[in-house]
Amino acid sequence: FVNTDTFDCCVTVERNGEVIRKAALETHVEPLNEETYALPVPEETWAGEYAVTVSFHLKEDTVWAQKGHEMAFGQYVYKIEKAEEPCEEKLTVIRSGHNIGVRGTHFEAVFSIMFGGLISYKYGGREMLMTAPKPNFWRAPVDNDCGNQMPVRYAQWKLASMYLSHKSVGEEAFALSKPVIEERDTSVSITFTYNLNTTPAAQCQVVYQVFGDGCIRTALVYDPVKELGDMPEFGMLFKLSADYDHVKWYGLGPAETYADRKKGAKLGIYQNLVKDNMAEYLVPQECGNKEEVRYAEVTDRKGRGMRFMMTAENGPMSFSALPYTPHEIENAAHPFELPQVHYTVVRASKGQMGIAGDDSWGSLTHPEYLLDVSGKMEFSFMFCGI
Repeated sequence: FVNTDTFDCCVTVERNGEVIRKAALETHVEPLNEETYALPVPEETWAGEYAVTVSFHLKEDTVWAQKGHEMAFGQYVYKIEKAEEPCEEKLTVIRSGHNIGVRGTHFEAVFSIMFGGLISYKYGGREMLMTAPKPNFWRAPVDNDCGNQMPVRYAQWKLASMYLSHKSVGEEAFALSKPVIEERDTSVSITFTYNLNTTPAAQCQVVYQVFGDGCIRTALVYDPVKELGDMPEFGMLFKLSADYDHVKWYGLGPAETYADRKKGAKLGIYQNLVKDNMAEYLVPQECGNKEEVRYAEVTDRKGRGMRFMMTAENGPMSFSALPYTPHEIENAAHPFELPQVHYTVVRASKGQMGIAGDDSWGSLTHPEYLLDVSGKMEFSFMFCGI
């Protein structure tokens, strides 16, 4: 232990991820003691989310790190709320026997009754979706998962993710479950019900609320079936063209973060390429997740693409953008066995189970390892074209 004056102390203030003030702070705190200092926090009352970061850095070069190397940091986040302005732009709803079309000034969306989902979303004349978004309850197992038999215990959730259907089973086999449509003055909601075909049987609903500006609020709802227990992930999976290979997010970073591995990350705005999120493990496995994401953008080199945003009722989300689906990653025993890249696979979720600590056998009792499904599960977020 040493006095804090051994290091340079820096205070950084950010508003919505952008640095608005940075200042040095003289500190003198003896080991195992504490002092109180006034921070150079702005007195402005602009609405937004503020992050105040206090960090300590080396004053001189050492044999193991250079001057300026960060030794420790702490971050405090607070908000000044602003009332949301509702979208007043008008839209047009077109119904047919097979599809429901929604059109606004800059976008067109098509919901299929036959295929049970959002099959097309065009923004500025460009198609954004390669396949219909679908609920996802699975992630590729990590080494610790394999050590505690997670794939065996949660196998039904992988099947539910791969083979969910909007068609009935049993006596009314293959009967379509028609979506529920609710039209309002400035929006329209389309609700799809999916059978998860688990044992015992379970269902989930996906509600798309389309607004006139092209934003679509998406809500995934699931009433837990006790016998099925908890799940690896709870969210939605999108497939975009591989041309959308640039990622920018406002959340924890810059490295990947998980429910039980995020204490060393800072809230901020970060960016990288989709391929950078694939960790070079000897055996491909879950990687590249970002926690506490407020918004994320997946774009091409010209800045065109999709923006995914949290909603006020749900709060920050988990987010990842990878070149492969969880099932493709899991199927490969070595990196060279991964398929040729065809898509950018986006997963926006309420959360996923942690990746455990330094062992696999102790993870089952770790409070942040399991995803809580003790009550009704609801996850909502917004997406739109940019």
